[in-house]
Amino acid sequence: MSEVDFSFFRSFLIGQKSSILNKTQEFKAQHLGESLQVADDAEVASNDFSMNMSIHLHERDRMALVQIERALAKISAGTFGQCESCGDGIESKRLQARPFAALCIDCMEEQEDPRHFLN
Repeated sequence: MSEVDFSFFRSFLIGQKSSILNKTQEFKAQHLGESLQVADDAEVASNDFSMNMSIHLHERDRMALVQIERALAKISAGTFGQCESCGDGIESKRLQARPFAALCIDCMEEQEDPRHFLN
């Protein structure tokens, strides 16, 4: 993979990371204010549901941050775009669709094949 590709993916991943971190700050500020303004049981139930949904989405963002950090570390190490299983290159189209892909298509399909678990 060329240095231009590394630069593109580094910028993209840093932008994604920044967006997630900004959402985290908004999440904290929003829910701190909501917890202080409760009127009745229906509102409490609605706030609880909203909080649970937000926590679920926040957890997904946290897992994405881990994947982003891992991909950025691979860029720094010069191993970004290399399959962790076979060592071959991961196609650029796959990386554009899923920048934190760790496996090439062949290895991913092999891993997802139900027969793989029977061996």
